[in-house]
Amino acid sequence: MEIPVETTVVAAVVYPDRARVVNRGQCVLAEGSHQIIIGELPLALESESVRAAGQGTARVRLRSVDVRRRHYVQTPSESAAALEKEIERISAALQALDDNAAVKQASIDHLNGMRNATENYAWGLARGRVTVENQAALMRFFEDEDIRLRADLRELGEAQHDHQNELAKLRAELEQIRSARPRQRYEARLEVEALSPGDFTVELTYVVGQAGWQPLYDMRLHESDEGTLLTITSQAEITQNTGQNWSDVQLSVSTARPALNQLVPETEPWYVDEYRPPQPQPRERDLIGVAKMSQMDAANMGMTGGFASAVAAMMAPAPVEAEPDVATLQQSGTAVTFAVSGSVDVPGDGTPKKLTIGQSDLPPQLDFLSVPRHTDAVYRRATLTNTTGAPMLPGPASLYVNDEYIGRNHLEYTPSGGEVKLTLGVEERITVKRELVRRDVDKRLLRDQRQLVYGYEIKLENLLATPARILVEDQYPVSRHDQIKVRLDQASPEPMERSDLHILKWQIDLAPAEKKVIRFEYQVEHPRGMVINGLVD
Repeated sequence: MEIPVETTVVAAVVYPDRARVVNRGQCVLAEGSHQIIIGELPLALESESVRAAGQGTARVRLRSVDVRRRHYVQTPSESAAALEKEIERISAALQALDDNAAVKQASIDHLNGMRNATENYAWGLARGRVTVENQAALMRFFEDEDIRLRADLRELGEAQHDHQNELAKLRAELEQIRSARPRQRYEARLEVEALSPGDFTVELTYVVGQAGWQPLYDMRLHESDEGTLLTITSQAEITQNTGQNWSDVQLSVSTARPALNQLVPETEPWYVDEYRPPQPQPRERDLIGVAKMSQMDAANMGMTGGFASAVAAMMAPAPVEAEPDVATLQQSGTAVTFAVSGSVDVPGDGTPKKLTIGQSDLPPQLDFLSVPRHTDAVYRRATLTNTTGAPMLPGPASLYVNDEYIGRNHLEYTPSGGEVKLTLGVEERITVKRELVRRDVDKRLLRDQRQLVYGYEIKLENLLATPARILVEDQYPVSRHDQIKVRLDQASPEPMERSDLHILKWQIDLAPAEKKVIRFEYQVEHPRGMVINGLVD
């Protein structure tokens, strides 16, 4: 006996590139063998992943589960059927408007034909059959009718335009639904044997593609007299384009990647060959400026009303800031699952759904970075440890300092306990200036060698009300020719780090209103007749 069962999605676990869905429905079974039919399953379903279970007052033995495609005459969707009816209604209304406009246009053409019959009117005037007054009244009638008809035609044109826009919108929505819910669907057939009659709740679990989630982050640095704190709000942007709406489902998002767990990389041969330099091509250099955002001062709001309103304002309770509804964290091996509280609706047409899954306050280590050779901007940086208990997946991050939006960044994968480094905009209250203060050329003959000495000063000033630690990076040239010798003569203070590529790093601590100067000199020696490139910046 075939028993069709309508099921609904009651739970879903969303992975970065797929989802595991639970469908549930009820039926009544008599004693004996039956075939439970569950239709309307999406084509994004992975047929080999379908599993069946159930429980109820009936004692049931599950024998087999078969999944097959089913073809429909019409798209199996209530929303698609409603759109089709609305399209038919608007199309009929548009046709009525077109007919009305055609009648109006025919009337206008008829008036124009009567106007063109001037010879007949002249003949009537000549024989006294038509007076001048009658002719004038007729012309006024033509004019009034022409104005009325053309006004009606314009109104009809506006109505036609509105109906055409609405029709295009509905057809686009219908096409989107049809693409997500084609006329083919999967159907599951469960062979069961009821050993006793009663109610039975069947549960079908399967994996679907065309679904996934990605993390979004809001990172807000709070600065106050008590200190600094960085609040990380994590959101999950969930999308699924299976054509099956998830309504009132228990939703979870997981960091597990089922497909990746099965793909073990294979070792391929490692070839070594002669280097062939590429042909030189022109390059365009983009000059990236540092955008400086201005903040408008809020207007001071004065007290309005009398003494009574002032007292009422003082007695009113303080506003309470809304709290985010975060998900429950569940650890399972190397993966982390965020169980969202309550029920969630996720449309099946690919429309994204954003849910807050976590919020943490982390103490950052603040410092500042300056690269004065390239820009006079000083960048605020925050270094923090991921103590949220969950890994941070790669995703875009919106950055704020207090209530000011300063831009976007991309967060790389950071395991639990890993370190995160963020650039939080430009700090205008720390100034840096780099100047060339020495450029000497040794004119003496030194075995036909030419010596050049360059000296630079980097001036720093802290206009903040708090101390600041600044990492300053600069450099001097690196020789790519064996006859060009470059060496650092002096640096004050001594750099904390020197690289093989002649990059110098200083860590400078500045008290409020304090100024400091970094000085360094380097020497370049090369044959007198050699022309070198890229020396002076």
